[in-house]
Amino acid sequence: MSDSEKRVDNIETVRNHPEEAYESKLSSETIARVLKNRRRRAICRVLANGSNVTTLDELVDALMEQEANATGTETERDRELLSIRLHHVHLPLLEDIGLIAYEHRCGTVRYWGHSEIENFLN
Repeated sequence: MSDSEKRVDNIETVRNHPEEAYESKLSSETIARVLKNRRRRAICRVLANGSNVTTLDELVDALMEQEANATGTETERDRELLSIRLHHVHLPLLEDIGLIAYEHRCGTVRYWGHSEIENFLN
């Protein structure tokens, strides 16, 4: 088995066993990168204060509600753009660092949690 095949197997093993919750070790630079972005802070806040599993649509609803409360406006175009940004930018980044598992085919987001990030948000 080649090194690349082993790496793929390890990724699949982790994703196939979501019940094995753990707190990943994130560097202070990674935590700063996550929290630097307003949208990612909002995503983490919604996930930390909700259930551990949600859908992309539910996450979009929660974030749109927050923004509508702050700005007083919400359009269907805003909702569509937010969904696209979450799907292509923010959720993959949060998955890459081990904070969430994102199953893009069914739109499921599982939040693993991280105490340092949650302490900052509270």
